[in-house]
Amino acid sequence: MTGDTMESSNNPEKPELILLVDDNTTNLQVLHETLAGTGHKFLIAKNGESALTISQKAKPSLILLDIMMPGMDGFEVCRRLKADPGTEAIPVIFLTALDDTEDKVKGFSLGAVDFVSKPFQAEEVIARVNTHLTISRLRKSLAEKNWELTSVNDLLEERVRARTQELAELNHIYERFVPREFISLLKKKSIREIRLGDQIKQQMTVMFADVRGWTTLSEAMSPQDNFKFINGYLRRVSPVIEKHHGFIDQYYGDGVMALFPDSPDDAVMAAIAMHGVVDEYNEERQSHGLLPMGIGVGLHLGDLMLGIIGSEDRMQGAVVSDDVNLAARLEGLTRIYGSSVTLSELTFTQLKDPHRYMHRFVDKVSVKGKKKPVSVYEVYDGDPKEMAVLKEETKGEFEAGLQLYYDRKFSEASVKFSRVLQKNPEDKAARIYLERCARYMVNGVPEDWTGVETLTKK
Repeated sequence: MTGDTMESSNNPEKPELILLVDDNTTNLQVLHETLAGTGHKFLIAKNGESALTISQKAKPSLILLDIMMPGMDGFEVCRRLKADPGTEAIPVIFLTALDDTEDKVKGFSLGAVDFVSKPFQAEEVIARVNTHLTISRLRKSLAEKNWELTSVNDLLEERVRARTQELAELNHIYERFVPREFISLLKKKSIREIRLGDQIKQQMTVMFADVRGWTTLSEAMSPQDNFKFINGYLRRVSPVIEKHHGFIDQYYGDGVMALFPDSPDDAVMAAIAMHGVVDEYNEERQSHGLLPMGIGVGLHLGDLMLGIIGSEDRMQGAVVSDDVNLAARLEGLTRIYGSSVTLSELTFTQLKDPHRYMHRFVDKVSVKGKKKPVSVYEVYDGDPKEMAVLKEETKGEFEAGLQLYYDRKFSEASVKFSRVLQKNPEDKAARIYLERCARYMVNGVPEDWTGVETLTKK
């Protein structure tokens, strides 16, 4: 029976492969009968050498390993499994009649995850097997999600670099052009008074707005249709920005950078209104059989240097500040959290009445170029109505989960975030925290952990 495969009659949707190792045929039979109803597949090994060979080839999801075997005992088998990069991640549960604490300590030190005592208690065996299979699946899922998040972060950094480079190139190719709002901020009456080097420092809110899924949309259109689409979108959102006392500083492909010199409330209300305009635009597009579009908006209040750069015969207005890059990063985070509008804590706290907007705190992140972490909020008044209602209904659970999370009570926090996801499965922020909680429960918490996530590379 060594190396044979057994399969239970009740197959789950995704059966796991479990290796049973024991030199006693009766024990193997009892163990298989105990687990027969779990829906998993089983491999059998009657000695240590066979267990190692099968593990290296089949890569089972879990190993139930007897300790007392002739020749190579279970401790040595476990040691060799954990020393092999190809099998070190496979969880091992020891099967033993031993009840010595020293033996258990030795087993755990070799990398075992649990012990099951002989004679077997069916409920205990099933519970321990299911628990460690679940943990193993979570670990694999977390590894995949971490890879995805790293890819998103890399893409975000690349987009920021590309946008910065694009703005620099535009400075060299644009004709002599300065927005009238820029002229007013420089305290000039007309463009004829503008001189190279004119500048002013002022606190204002920077907005970055970007079309989501732009690559997919553009690939389905001809070049002419691409420009029609972009201009159709900009014709609708530009008046909204102006209406809320802002002005567009730059157009860059499918994106807009705008400045709001007065209250950050102007920028927030503009962002919400822009989503409403996009919803109306989508109704028109869908009536013509075209794909709907979406946008993400990032807002940050900061001290900006505005001035005129270039040469005497070609010049333009420019904004010089790292706060511009932070606003761009906040816009990029809308994709990660599934937000329509994200804003920094400084922007949020300077709102006249933050509670007039539907909002919630979503994360603390470490941002390249900033010494202090940035607290990120989202305003979801501009979300689709159904999503906004669900976020508002689950806000209490979400915030309670955050408090538990920052108190390092990850198990209790997981319960809260799971409840949020039961009501709103599309809540990306809740899913991110649930995955983080699972990671810390499995891998432990670093000693210097502060709750700040690094979403961009240093």
